[in-house]
Amino acid sequence: MLLLSGCSPPEYTSTYIIDTSCEMSIVEGELNGRKTYFLLDTGAGITTFDLNQSKQFGFNTVETDEEVGGFTNDRAKVRRATDIHSIKISGIELTGGTTYANNMCNLVRFIENCSHKTISGIIGAPIIRKHGLVIDLTNGRLFRVY
Repeated sequence: MLLLSGCSPPEYTSTYIIDTSCEMSIVEGELNGRKTYFLLDTGAGITTFDLNQSKQFGFNTVETDEEVGGFTNDRAKVRRATDIHSIKISGIELTGGTTYANNMCNLVRFIENCSHKTISGIIGAPIIRKHGLVIDLTNGRLFRVY
């Protein structure tokens, strides 16, 4: 008798399309009930939104003493995003975790030029992991694991 325990595949409920045309993971979503696009970034330790779009999406910010660093070795203070009532990707409500806001105009413009989509933020690894999202870049799909 052969018994395999712990070898069953994870349960995927649905798949969603990822736009990988810019060699990034861009997904359709909603911020505070308004349609937008997000960049999924498994290397980002925070979720952050474009400060320049705060009025459009109805959120505010407050100053913090918190700093973040990037691949360029620069460090910058981030603002905490407030009044974020709803973040969704393909109908999945992404809850929990602190969200931030920063001037992302250069990244937003780069992605617009490449994909013709306007992102409003970056969904970072803590939220991706918390909600069981699995990114399949080879096939341009996003899965949710339960």
